Amino acid sequence: MALDPARITEAAVALLDEVGLDALSTRRLAARLGIASPSLYWHVKDKAALLDLVAEAICADAFAIDPALSWRDQLATGLRQFRAMLLAHRDAARLLRDRPPRGPHRLGHVETTLTILLDAGFTEEDAAGIARLLTAHVLDSVPAGGPPAARTEWPDLAGYPSLRRVAPTFASQTADAVFELGVEIILDGLAARVASQS
Repeated sequence: MALDPARITEAAVALLDEVGLDALSTRRLAARLGIASPSLYWHVKDKAALLDLVAEAICADAFAIDPALSWRDQLATGLRQFRAMLLAHRDAARLLRDRPPRGPHRLGHVETTLTILLDAGFTEEDAAGIARLLTAHVLDSVPAGGPPAARTEWPDLAGYPSLRRVAPTFASQTADAVFELGVEIILDGLAARVASQS
């Protein structure tokens, strides 16, 4: 079978999902493709290029955002789609944290976010900072190894009345619920900020 970019990319993403980011390597990819490593180097020159290839592939789907929605709803839609994209692949959030955007898919996602923010009336400085804040919120909602287990046991909380009062809620909250709460709070703050600048 011919060694083409689509086949290499498909195999690389499958390998990430199978072995995880730490074990992903050009040597393993060559073995998966059934070729000698030197043959792969014509297409993927090193580990950095492999990581960028996989990061781009994970982000290949454009966000489906209705421009008729309010800027707030557009951002919320994009954040949810971004998170779903990351949850679909093992260690995807860590990979995107480690590799800056370089290719057209990832740069296109940044472009979409910035366009929404600028059209909403945010300044260039605010748009840059907000884009980073939104990205961090999504990436941090998908920690390496999957969502952390909910805290169900605490030491003696006699001297911590507020923590004692809230402790049961920690056990009942899901990672999805915390993510959605963060989206709501961030967007509330952004709405107040842009309103104060009009």
